[in-house]
Amino acid sequence: MSLLGRCWRWFWGQSRLNKVVIVGFVAALVLFLVPVIVSWFKPTPIRVGVAFYTYERGFLLEGNSKVYFYENRNLVSDCSLRRIEQTLPKGRAKIPVPQSWVLSKFLLENVSDQSLTNLRLDIRSPLLQPTTTLFTTSNVDATGKLEVTSSDARHTYVISIPAIAPMTSVVVSLKTPIDEKLRQFVYVDHGRVTVQVPFLSADQFATFPLKVSRLNAMKILNRESVLRSGDETFANEKIEFTMLRSDEPDLKDEDMSYQLLPKARVCPEGTAGDW
Repeated sequence: MSLLGRCWRWFWGQSRLNKVVIVGFVAALVLFLVPVIVSWFKPTPIRVGVAFYTYERGFLLEGNSKVYFYENRNLVSDCSLRRIEQTLPKGRAKIPVPQSWVLSKFLLENVSDQSLTNLRLDIRSPLLQPTTTLFTTSNVDATGKLEVTSSDARHTYVISIPAIAPMTSVVVSLKTPIDEKLRQFVYVDHGRVTVQVPFLSADQFATFPLKVSRLNAMKILNRESVLRSGDETFANEKIEFTMLRSDEPDLKDEDMSYQLLPKARVCPEGTAGDW
């Protein structure tokens, strides 16, 4: 009690500004520690990990050739995770429209011995927009919608999952096309990529504080490939294009309206997935 009394007297002896700073620090510390303390006494039946990516498909013109590529990157470090290229004759190949996206991938693991039903996961992130779409691995069904509260507030994406089987992992991805606003945030302002899960519930448990783990970007990609193809490699990806017939004229106007993303970093394979 004497220690608490001394701390209290010390606090009241501080300036008003220092009091505000101290109260803010203590509040932030409590919010950080609550999920950890809760997990000690009541382990959560589900674990959630996240990693962020950019995915781009496009082409480069080199003389009489067109180098078509797609590339998957670690968004946080901008390290290239995988890049596939194919050289095509200029003007003779029709390719998909160049485009780029940001992806937020969540690894959900049901660590309990019972099915979790009617899960609702609310996610807030600066990477979410009205154009965001949801897709999952084939072992789970899910639907999602963006809830917009105001133009200035961070949007909330609500994911609903009917069921996750016992001791099962699933990957849920949120995919957002990169427009000028998002390009500015990521590559010009170098905005901080964050994610918050303010709400998680299911039939088996009430809402509780959830700590989202930062996972190595390669770990989720490899796990997703296992769930899709049963193999510890990337899912099979192919460059799709159509060659013109010999009697068709060359394509005169290459679609150069798309602006390629800044060149990715080449990082050592063992560290490319690190945050």
